Amino acid sequence: MDNADVKKIVDDEIKKFVNDSLDKEIKKILRGSNSKSRAEIATIIKAAMESVYKLLWIKRDFWKSDIK
Repeated sequence: MDNADVKKIVDDEIKKFVNDSLDKEIKKILRGSNSKSRAEIATIIKAAMESVYKLLWIKRDFWKSDIK
C-alpha cells in the first residue's frame, strides 16, 4: 500500500463522516416546526413544483398525441 492508497482511504472516510454529520444536522434543523430553514425549503419546493406544473400545462398540447 503506497501513500496514494492511504490518502484515498483517509479522504473517503473524512468525506463519509462529513456527509453523515451534515445529514444529521439538516434532519435536526428540519424537524423543528418553527424552523426558518424549514419554511424556506418548503417555499422553494412549492415554487419549483408550481413551475414544473405550469410548464407542463403550457406544453400539454405537445404531449396529447403521445398520450393517446
